[in-house]
Amino acid sequence: MKEAAKIGAFILLVFFFVHYYTMLSTLYGEGKSSAESDIRVVREEEAKATRSRAVRGASLRGCIGVPELQAFNKLRMSSNFSVHDCVRRCQKVDYSFAVVRTVHRSIGCYCSREIDYTLSNSRCVGRKNILLYKLLDCGLKVNDSTCGLVCFDSPGTNSAVALASVPGSGNTWMRHLIELTTGVYTGSVYRDRGIFQSGFRGELHYWNDGSTIAIKDHNFPILNKKLNTGLNDIAKYNHTGAILLIRNPYDALIAEYKRQVTKDQLGDIKAKDFGEDSWEVYVNKRKYQWRLLNTNYIKYISPLLVVHYEDLKHDAKQQLWRVARFLNADHEFEIRINCVLRNQEGLFHRHSNSSFYSFTEEMRRRINSNIAEVSRLLTLYHHPDIPEQYKSSYTF
Repeated sequence: MKEAAKIGAFILLVFFFVHYYTMLSTLYGEGKSSAESDIRVVREEEAKATRSRAVRGASLRGCIGVPELQAFNKLRMSSNFSVHDCVRRCQKVDYSFAVVRTVHRSIGCYCSREIDYTLSNSRCVGRKNILLYKLLDCGLKVNDSTCGLVCFDSPGTNSAVALASVPGSGNTWMRHLIELTTGVYTGSVYRDRGIFQSGFRGELHYWNDGSTIAIKDHNFPILNKKLNTGLNDIAKYNHTGAILLIRNPYDALIAEYKRQVTKDQLGDIKAKDFGEDSWEVYVNKRKYQWRLLNTNYIKYISPLLVVHYEDLKHDAKQQLWRVARFLNADHEFEIRINCVLRNQEGLFHRHSNSSFYSFTEEMRRRINSNIAEVSRLLTLYHHPDIPEQYKSSYTF
């Protein structure tokens, strides 16, 4: 009996300790979980506050107090101006910093070329509301003083959205239009110094650094085998998205042939210099490229915005509105679009005679088959179908 009593007491003691340990673990775990939750909430609120104060062309550096405003010059602004208006005004007069102060729904705008950098480390959560912005690198895209500035965004601001097309489709012209429309520079995977020197300042930025708003890319599976690229090369845009610029393949082939022969984005060829043999070799090499690039983007990349070159020429305002909305950059559209329409030609929009370029019956058969396949996929995936001009421009 004594032995049984000892065993029973031992079992009760073990049960007590196990229960006590479990209770403490639960309480500690809940406390830890609660603390982590509180930290997470604070961080989320801070991130939310920062996002809500984001302005294109400027980086929110923190908040300052009223005494520090003495270092800034106050600008005279209209009664209904926005934070964005303040930032743009400071940029236009070549300041480096802007401060926006909100008092009883009225906004004061202040600018400065230099500040004490210790001011920029304070947090903004719960503070009202003197925000310090570092102004980013900006410039005028065209010689038109009524147009807005074009700027780099802070690194990490933008996802890598492709501006995809086969060569000869007007990609560089589209970049010009996007920059004027959104006020943000575009980038490229190519880092072409000639393009950079022509005013595309985002050309030499790393394509994925987030400071540019759309990334020029001609890559597609077959012809880039030597570079070991293919579907993996365009898969980097899945989930971040792409703008697919599609041009009539006959016109795209001619435009790219001119560029390759003349080594000039604006080069043209006279009829007496046209080489029929080299033209046939070129077309036979390139005739599948248009189908491969377009079908792969249509089938595998999402989100995707399809823009037809011919629609862009016919109604630039409507197509650029679609582009700006897709890029979440439509807040200044109505202000900027008049400037865009006045300056929409840019430096890389060709006008030339292509009447002496000939396509053999076999070439046409292949190219028309490619058009039919892309048209089928555009309809299947609910994108705008190829324009009717395709059918009227060439004999099918």
